[in-house]
Amino acid sequence: MSIDDAYEVQRVLSSGPGGRTEIVTIDGIGPYLRKKIPLSLVDRRVWVALSECDNPRLPHVAATYETPDEFVVVLEFVPGDTVSEVVSAQGHLSAPDAVRTICEVCEAISDLHRKGIVHCDISPRNVLLAADGAHVIDLGIARPVGTEPSSEAPVLGTHGFAAPEQYGFARVDERTDVYAAARLLGFMLTGLELGDSYRNALADELKVPVPLRAVIERGSAFEPSARYQTMRDLSSTVSRAAGLGDSQSRFSQVAVGSPDSAYGRAAECKQSKEEAAACRSASVRTTKKRVRRLLAGVACAIALLCLGVLALSYLQSQATSRIADAIVDQVSGNPQAENTAPPSSSDLPESGGSFGQGPGASAASPTESTNALVVTESAWTNNEGYVQWIACVRNDGEKTVRSSKLQVAGRSGDGHVVSSTYQELRPIKPGEMIYFAGISDNGNNTESMDFSIRPSNDGRMQGGAESDLVLEVIDLSEVGSGYGSLRFAGEIALAGGDYIGIGNGVVLVTVVLRDEAGVLVGGVSTTLDQPAVNAPQTFDTLELPKVPYASVEAYAYEW
Repeated sequence: MSIDDAYEVQRVLSSGPGGRTEIVTIDGIGPYLRKKIPLSLVDRRVWVALSECDNPRLPHVAATYETPDEFVVVLEFVPGDTVSEVVSAQGHLSAPDAVRTICEVCEAISDLHRKGIVHCDISPRNVLLAADGAHVIDLGIARPVGTEPSSEAPVLGTHGFAAPEQYGFARVDERTDVYAAARLLGFMLTGLELGDSYRNALADELKVPVPLRAVIERGSAFEPSARYQTMRDLSSTVSRAAGLGDSQSRFSQVAVGSPDSAYGRAAECKQSKEEAAACRSASVRTTKKRVRRLLAGVACAIALLCLGVLALSYLQSQATSRIADAIVDQVSGNPQAENTAPPSSSDLPESGGSFGQGPGASAASPTESTNALVVTESAWTNNEGYVQWIACVRNDGEKTVRSSKLQVAGRSGDGHVVSSTYQELRPIKPGEMIYFAGISDNGNNTESMDFSIRPSNDGRMQGGAESDLVLEVIDLSEVGSGYGSLRFAGEIALAGGDYIGIGNGVVLVTVVLRDEAGVLVGGVSTTLDQPAVNAPQTFDTLELPKVPYASVEAYAYEW
């Protein structure tokens, strides 16, 4: 009898072209989870890496073996209900449960990423809610970082949770799982998958506090470079958002682990009579302490009230002054309208293209408001249902702008907004220009694109001291594409200066295309690891639609 026959199948959980998943026992021991994957689809590196992970929220590999047609992995079984099942029964999860779940998912996936593996299918059916918290399961289509989808081994994932690059747009990496995790958070809070109803439910502040909605929208951005770059970034931002402003009171209404939460129901608490009596005694002592604290608080409040009356007139005058200053700044700001005219001759690169860290950078200076930033030129292309766009942002002020974002909105023929996205910008020095390219959805309904600058409350890209880093793009060339589109590849070299770790400490490369008149016609951005001294870093870009171009430029920025 073969090892495969030694297992007794208790229940078949799923079966399809991607494999078969079963609950099994062997010699009365178990249950275990057994997954059979066709040899043509398996990547053994995934299971080697998983067997080296000791995170309790990831599947534990008990055994692996092969049959003539399949790769088989046997995993320890974790009892619990999937997020899909819990949401189906409850309608949606409370904010505390959803936040706890997504943070635990991020913890598990971060360990997987450290082994160089992307899960590629974080979805409601692949996250279990067990007594000890969330568990990520089913690595059937997991792939090493950098894997590009192919017809032989498609990495499609679950519709509505799979990132766009899984459908052939680009290689998968950590940001692929960030996209799915953000979608999962939205699903848990709303109880709905992607669609018009989902968008409406996401705007319901009773279910989705505004800070969490902002996290979901950014985490699930179409363009990978616009998302949080790691699961750790997503988790820490979710944690901060859970305690912001008025949302804190909503989060504290149902404590995580209470009998009214999903985790409270999963982990039933049992107490003896002695334990219950001890709890009641502790409760009485706690109540007395709270009463004493309350009386002391009332006395303090009376004293503070007297001081508050004296300070009120001073604060009102100061507040009025600040509001007036803000209004003046807003009114005096230049409107940010799309400008398709080419830049001035001093801004244009020399004939044959220009490779470098971005034109016009000057010495360090104090912070200036975003009114100093202008969108000097932009272009966009509608390509099979999505829009690829590029814009140049220049600092016309005398000080560095540290906290800003590029807002991009697509509009229909009658002027209605049909898509909206944004990109956090790195600190921009006086005279410096930064090119950034991205992707928006709903291209079939887009007739025009608006590009504008907005203040940002996200400190991720603000940095500390200003960078004197000099990066050079070398050996840039157009490379072939199997999709009938444009694609570029090259290398980034460190030419001087020191890294200061702006944002995530990565490098952004933007390829810029112009026609014979020097007008911007297209472009694409990509991110990569920082090059080391005397060790250039290679890169290649996303696909972009073929547009007639006469010259190509490339710029690299510490991002």
